Amino acid sequence: MDTFLPRFLCFAATAACCALPLADRAAAATNATPAVDHAILKEPAYQSTPKYSLITFGTNADVRVWMVEDGKRLYVDKNANGDLTDDGGPIEPSNVRNLGDGRWDFEYQLPSITPPNGSRHTDFVLRRWNYKDPADEYGLSLSVDAQMPIYAGWFGTFWSTNREQAPVIHFGGPFTPTILRRDAFTLGETHERLSVGFFHRATDSGAESRLSIDALPRIVVPNLTIEWPAAAGHAPLRTAHQLTQRCCYWEFYSTDFELPKGVVPGPARITVELPANTTSLELTTNVIVIPVVAAGQKNNSDR
Repeated sequence: MDTFLPRFLCFAATAACCALPLADRAAAATNATPAVDHAILKEPAYQSTPKYSLITFGTNADVRVWMVEDGKRLYVDKNANGDLTDDGGPIEPSNVRNLGDGRWDFEYQLPSITPPNGSRHTDFVLRRWNYKDPADEYGLSLSVDAQMPIYAGWFGTFWSTNREQAPVIHFGGPFTPTILRRDAFTLGETHERLSVGFFHRATDSGAESRLSIDALPRIVVPNLTIEWPAAAGHAPLRTAHQLTQRCCYWEFYSTDFELPKGVVPGPARITVELPANTTSLELTTNVIVIPVVAAGQKNNSDR
């Protein structure tokens, strides 16, 4: 799959372009993962301080798969039975690169995760790198049910040395559409980028999972209808936008965007629609509300 490239420099550079404000984080948390039991039935003898992360699958997070990194070895409960000692031992780094000047990267690869319920999740690749950063960074990709590629990581963390506080990465259930690259529209902006991603929310940005652009056929073009705030007594303002372009692994966007004349500061209501009968993708909501602000005005909403 072209999206799941093994080259970290490409990932790091491209992901950075998406590490910009995401609109309405609090309101978009409607698909947060349900409370999850953090118990592990059996663990191996670790060689260093373990770092824990919990992957869940299914709408109700009923399948739990532990990842535990032990130094530079990775344990994955690939049969999802809560026992980290019966999965064939830890995964060792592959595609190791020493790029010089303290820069390096590698991957942990696993062909499939096969829970007892008969599901099969493939193309597991956990990337770890450091390009002279304060701390190592991670990016995870896998294909849910061997057909829906999803990402997590790149921003924040999905690890904890405390098992009970381990972040939960959820792969399953409806997605929440989210505006990328901005937390507000600014009066007077022209020819700016209008972008949407489809997310599973989490308590930490590193544990958010994001639908890959390759998960939707090219014929599936997200359509946005925006209802703009207008001055009292003026006719309602509404614009339509097709997000025909894709990039950055999880971004659907258009560069043909500018605010219509007559818009005033206030809430803009964005309705996201996917063409009928072209995808089985479910959404928690198809409405996003973000503010329109005057140039130079700071958006003080809680994000």
